[in-house]
Amino acid sequence: MYCARPKAIVMPFWRWQLRARRLEAESSESLNPAFKTDTVQHGSSRKPLCSSAATILASAALLLWPALFNGYPLVFSDSGTYISQAVQRYLGWDRPVFYSLFLLTLHMKLTTWPVVIVQSLCAAGMLHFVHRSLFGSRSPPWLLVPLTLSLSVATALPWFTTKLMPDLYTGLLLLAYALLIFVPERLAHWDRLLLMLAASAMIGLHQSNLPLALGLLFVIVPFRQRLGAESCLGIGGLARLVAAPALAALALISMNLVGHGRVSVSPFGNVFILARVIYDGPGMRTLERECSDQGWRLCDYLGHFPPNSDGFLWDSDSPLAKAGGAKIISDEANSIVIASLQAEPWAELRAFVGNTLQQLAQFATGDGLGAWPATVTPWIERDFPSFEAKAYSMSRQTRGRLAVPEWMERLHAGFALAGIAGTLIVVLVRRRRDLATGLCAVVLAGLLGNAMITGGLSAPHDRYQSRVMWLPPFLMMLVVPPYALRRWASIVKRLAREREGPAYRISYADLRAA
Repeated sequence: MYCARPKAIVMPFWRWQLRARRLEAESSESLNPAFKTDTVQHGSSRKPLCSSAATILASAALLLWPALFNGYPLVFSDSGTYISQAVQRYLGWDRPVFYSLFLLTLHMKLTTWPVVIVQSLCAAGMLHFVHRSLFGSRSPPWLLVPLTLSLSVATALPWFTTKLMPDLYTGLLLLAYALLIFVPERLAHWDRLLLMLAASAMIGLHQSNLPLALGLLFVIVPFRQRLGAESCLGIGGLARLVAAPALAALALISMNLVGHGRVSVSPFGNVFILARVIYDGPGMRTLERECSDQGWRLCDYLGHFPPNSDGFLWDSDSPLAKAGGAKIISDEANSIVIASLQAEPWAELRAFVGNTLQQLAQFATGDGLGAWPATVTPWIERDFPSFEAKAYSMSRQTRGRLAVPEWMERLHAGFALAGIAGTLIVVLVRRRRDLATGLCAVVLAGLLGNAMITGGLSAPHDRYQSRVMWLPPFLMMLVVPPYALRRWASIVKRLAREREGPAYRISYADLRAA
């Protein structure tokens, strides 16, 4: 099932550059005897290592510009909980504590700038991993810098690397899994171990990442050979893929057992599903129909439900809060959800599909860039020094002066749609199967899975899908130039052989005709 096809049939994708150079060299040498190619020899193994490190640092610096422009790392309403959990030593009902611990080890109650610097380094490091896996040592590492510059302007990536939220790691998780699934043989032993541990950590940072990782295991791994895998995955490779979510699930279960006394990866996650079922319609009709018999706590507030699920979950005067809070309502949430699904399964399925499609189309950059005086400001002022609180209060976002320009929103949307179209072409139309095909398949599956988990089970929001929409443009920036170069070299070689003349005699009309 996981064995590779003969290597004579599939050429590894990263060899495009070597082949293109050979074609160019053969054409030039045959037409101009004075032309010779030289092989660059590295005097020391430290040179490529230093070059890679410098590339990652430069790329990470390019991703920091939104925070520098704002004057402070970006925040969201949830950032207050993530900042305060580890500092105040409490466990929230709705979010794992691991990202909060990650923040504390970096900001040390002094400043949050180290957090976004490390996140930028994580993003740049993962981009470097993918670039190196595609092209090997034949492509200079510094090419990643202009690519990152393009991503920093044309996609939402820098807006997530500089935000005190774990949203960045959903996209990085997809790339890590793509490498572990398709090219473990191109990675050193320690690189494979590092990617596995990083994937496990990223899964534990956000509850939605666990079903996303499990979905990739069931959807992508069985078809990896057809999608361009070059070698057997093996027991070790499969063990790494399973170990990442298994370790994350074990950590989540242990945390919830100690903190909440429940053996569950998400002990109160059914409250989110309850809110979705109620506002899809079947749940509300179940309450209206069965409240007189069941006596659920929410029945006392049937006429006072807010207009949307966000108000139900987070408003201080919502029926959820008045009925005792999420931890209390969680005990009866399952019975309401099950009764609703049994009564109207097709209605809920239609609503789920509709929410998923809405989430797929909803990915504008800049969701949640307003000020958060009630949910973030109190924690910054309480837990950080006065100079940090002053820097936060003087930031553009806190003063209500931060927004993504309209032209940039359109640019991000255009690049995202173009990237999706390109990845679909690579997977569905292009005959050749290689690493590029596998990466594109993982990203497309990730986009759909992310929309199903967030929009379908919670509620559609721009932020949820925007956090992964930078991936298709990134892959297209990697895939398109090599194919264009290889195509150009093959055309030059063929025309040169047909003409049997100097390369400079090949006209532009000949190239267009070819």
